[in-house]
Amino acid sequence: MPKILWMSPYSLHDISSGASIHCKTVLECLAKRGFEVWSCSSFIFDSPAGANVFNNLKDKIDSSKKSVFEIDDAGIHYIYTRSSSNFEQEQNLNDQELLFKVYCSVLDNFKPDFVMGFGTGMISMTSFAEAQRRGIVTIYPVLNGNHGNYAFPNTDLILTDSHASANLYFRRDQIRMIPTGQLFDPVYCISNKRKPKYITFINPSFEKGLSIFAKLAQYCQKAHPDLRFLVVNSHGNFAENIQYLHTKGNKDDHPLKPQDFDNVDMTPATNNMKPIYTVSKVLVTPSLWWESWGRVASEAVLNNIPVLGSTSGGLKEATFGAGIHLDAPEHCIKDNLSLPDDEEIKPWAQALERLVNEDWEQQLKHAQDNLSIDKNIDRLIAILRPYYERRYRDHVKFNHH
Repeated sequence: MPKILWMSPYSLHDISSGASIHCKTVLECLAKRGFEVWSCSSFIFDSPAGANVFNNLKDKIDSSKKSVFEIDDAGIHYIYTRSSSNFEQEQNLNDQELLFKVYCSVLDNFKPDFVMGFGTGMISMTSFAEAQRRGIVTIYPVLNGNHGNYAFPNTDLILTDSHASANLYFRRDQIRMIPTGQLFDPVYCISNKRKPKYITFINPSFEKGLSIFAKLAQYCQKAHPDLRFLVVNSHGNFAENIQYLHTKGNKDDHPLKPQDFDNVDMTPATNNMKPIYTVSKVLVTPSLWWESWGRVASEAVLNNIPVLGSTSGGLKEATFGAGIHLDAPEHCIKDNLSLPDDEEIKPWAQALERLVNEDWEQQLKHAQDNLSIDKNIDRLIAILRPYYERRYRDHVKFNHH
């Protein structure tokens, strides 16, 4: 069966990165279908919380004399190289040279059919160039809307998750991408228990729509005092960040304080989302930036949780009709710290009331059918098959001559 190598400074174990979680799930699914999968990367994460899966990573690295660390996890063989920092922009020349040296050694020994990875830094571009020099097919997964000015050098196949993102890149940048959907392994994301009590918001960052969520929670204190809200502090902290939000039209007025939200509970970032979904009755995803898919929205739907979201990018594709999507106020999109006013938040509160009180079983079942992991992995393998079959034919022809 084909061999695929993940090559990127970014760790696939980054629990703070939806892109890393998506790619890790894809590779684990390919491993279950018979692909041989290796990963070559550094300990680079989107945020410090992303490294929590390793438990005291810095102490473990500092106490070791190793330059290279190898682990096996869920069918994937991981090779990690030591790095002086957990942030890509702080990697020094020695870090990059070590990673590239190890990567070339992996190419020699593993002999992959595909090299897959993301990252726009020099180490990523050089690695793709080396793969193509050796005749290896290169794959770049695009999971946001921010790569419009990137030329994707030395890339054979550009994949994205949603039709919305594929259309955006083609319309805006004349870049062709193939939408593949996202993959969700029930083992990792579906809770077998349901004790719904919270309206849940994951990642209280400004671009994820903190202003809309905070205003909604504040509005519901009077309109729906029976509702309780939960924030998962993955990127940022709810209690800290709400103090930066300002009144519409007045950047000097910061009306919100942590003590104003006695209807909001908080919980830290976690690599096990099942307990979160167990206690959630509605998920709120009011993103203000381009949301290529919305992984947590799909995970919620798979847990029989309807979604209240914005219309950003592929969020509607992520829920397949099992929720309500509203346009975010334009001033919030232009200034992510600007709070909606009472009139602008009313439609969100009304939609939330519908999601709490109406029966969404039929819509949820329809969405779950469309999110089937087998359907989506079949689609991806069908995209990859011509590449590895052609590579195999060329290999046989070369050896025959």
